Parts: sequence; C-alpha cells; structure tokens
Amino acid sequence: MFGKMPSPSALRTFEAAARLGSFKAAAEELGVTPTAVSHQVRGLEEALGIALFARRPRAVALTRSGEVLAAAVGSGLLQIRQALERIAAAQATLTVTTTPAFAALRLAPHLPAFYARHPEISVQLLTGAEPVDLRRERQVDIAIRYGHGPYPELHAAALLGETFGVYGAPGLVETFGSCKDAPLLATRWRRPVLKHVSWERWLAAAGEAAPAPDLRVVTFDEEYYALQAAIAGQGLVLASSALAGDMVARRLLAPFRPEVRLDGAEYVALCLPERLEAKRVRDFMRWLEAHLNKAD
Repeated sequence: MFGKMPSPSALRTFEAAARLGSFKAAAEELGVTPTAVSHQVRGLEEALGIALFARRPRAVALTRSGEVLAAAVGSGLLQIRQALERIAAAQATLTVTTTPAFAALRLAPHLPAFYARHPEISVQLLTGAEPVDLRRERQVDIAIRYGHGPYPELHAAALLGETFGVYGAPGLVETFGSCKDAPLLATRWRRPVLKHVSWERWLAAAGEAAPAPDLRVVTFDEEYYALQAAIAGQGLVLASSALAGDMVARRLLAPFRPEVRLDGAEYVALCLPERLEAKRVRDFMRWLEAHLNKAD
C-alpha cells in the first residue's frame, strides 16, 4: 500500500476519463483542457508506478490495473455523491413531533403559510401521545408539547395558552337551554396535567345542578374525534380553545356558555439548543411563535 493517497482531483479526473473512454470527453465534462487531463492521469500513473491506460493514436483504453482502480474510484465517488445528497435532503427536511390533535387541528392547517415563506423546507410531522426524549431521538428537530414545564436543558418557546370550554354544532347549540338537555362528549385524557378537566368540574363552574352519579359522557381517545363528533351534531363537547378555535372561526362549531371556562396549560415548542444552529430550525421556531399566536 502506497504511503500517500493520490489527490482527489487526480482520482476524479481519472474516473471521468475511464468512464468516458476519452481524455477529450473528460476534459469537456470537467471544464479543463485535454492536456490538463493527460497531465493529471500521467501524474497518477507515476505516483502508483503502473500504467492505467494504454495510449492509442486516437483513443485510450484501460489496462487491467486501470479497470480495477476505475471500478473502485467510481464506486467511491458514487457513495460520496449519494451521501452528499442525503445530507442536503436532511438539511431541507424538518422533523416535528406533537400530539395527533394539535397536528391535525392547529399545525397542519397553517403549514401552507410556512411553505409560502420557506418553500425550500419540507416539514415531516410525527404524532404520538407520549413525549419524545429529544436527547435520544436525534432525528427529531422540534417537539411541540403540552404542559407547564419545566424543560431543563432545552430551548423553549411558548406558543399558545388555552382554556377548556363547551362547543357544539352551530344549529344545535341554540336548542339547548342546559347541558342536561344534550349528549355530552369528552376526551379520555392521558396526561396528568388535564386530570382536573372534566364535565363534573365544568358543570360546577357553570352553576348547573350537580351531575347525577351516573352522568353519561361519550368519551374518545383523541380530542380530534370528539370535536368531529360535535361537528356532526352528536352532542356538546368539552374541548380546548386552542384546538376548537379554528373550527369556531370556520363556523363548524359554536361555543356554549362561553363565559364558563376551565383553566388549561400551554403549548410549547422545544428543541435542543444546538439545533438552533440550523437555519431550518430557527426559521420554523420563529414562524411558530409569530404565526400560531397570531392565528389564535
């Protein structure tokens, strides 16, 4: 094994000449003169101490040693090119994780506004109910979480506060004088921070009669489905103002007793501090802070 590797420029020139079977064609591809290609190849042969090409009057042909080297260099350059393409693609892709409801009801509807400003960035949404450990899940750039924190060793940007109220289909809400007249819909909360959000608490805050011990509430695993059921006229839903707000704006839902609210927590965008070195992460964090608050 030789002690010094040939220069990348010489190997690239050799690969072009070997692939094209011509110093002139290699020169045209590389934007240099045929003489420059000839000198590079000659220098590579001298460094290796072997002939790589058999020179003929109007053509060149690879020797056996040249064929071996051409296969290896061609494969190596292809791997490098593919790696660079993957790196470039990764720099253009932003991976965001959040809850299914926030992704469907709050984030996805507003992504076209982000793409209009940053068409070079592609956003990949990952959804799940369990928080992601950003130190372990290195493929995730930003996590949008719900709660009160704290979030040690993470960069945090507050996005949306929320309250919980009651909503129903616009044509249906006016027909109910009391919640006792309507089927009740709710979400089966998995997060301890929401353990106080219940129909029992809302009815007490509204000053309505204490609910019967057998109060029947139709529950859904995801808030998105509970809201869709309310839109379909299946009853009144106890839901987040941050998630129902867009549906109210589009007149798919209307608030019932809007003066009665239960306190909620807030949505926060989190990332590792070092992730902010990437422009795509900075751009998305700025957009989240400006646009989602504006859209609330």
